[in-house]
Amino acid sequence: MTAGTLVRSARKSRRLTQASLGRRARLTQSHLSLIEGDRQNPSFDTVERALRGAGHRLVAIPTLRDDAAIIASEIRADLAFGRPERALRRFIQFNDNLTAEHGAVRFALAITEPESTGSKQWDAAIAALVAHHLEAEQLPVPEWANRPSRVLKRAWVFGVGPYTLGPELDRVPAAFRERRVLIDADTLRSV
Repeated sequence: MTAGTLVRSARKSRRLTQASLGRRARLTQSHLSLIEGDRQNPSFDTVERALRGAGHRLVAIPTLRDDAAIIASEIRADLAFGRPERALRRFIQFNDNLTAEHGAVRFALAITEPESTGSKQWDAAIAALVAHHLEAEQLPVPEWANRPSRVLKRAWVFGVGPYTLGPELDRVPAAFRERRVLIDADTLRSV
């Protein structure tokens, strides 16, 4: 994760503008814009100040796996460049990341609210995946994953391409059904 993605995710999770975060962290709006746009490589102290201004802390966890914020950022880029197949692969990778980790590390991969992917369907799918894995371990589901904005008004069949078929409803995991994302449970089984 870049410093820009980290600061931007923290700021947006608190619904702050760059100017308001700048005042809190004693940084200029233009400096934050450069950081968030990955046009400047800030010092550790600057990143920490920006995060504290957003009410976040920088914490190290024992994993190299990408978290929800990184995956959502990459999916957003894939969708913007017309690469839905790559977005699907990143989603499956995030599923594998959550499957491989347990306890506090699994929770840490899901706690930071990701920015929108630009697609309500993908946003709901990411929230459902987080809820699915955390509930499986009886871990708390972050507030962001339960927001009404992460629930679709109409059901969406998860997948890419003209041959995507909707699964039987009894094959859709509960967290996905609740968010109206129709995905077959077998899609979430890691190999």
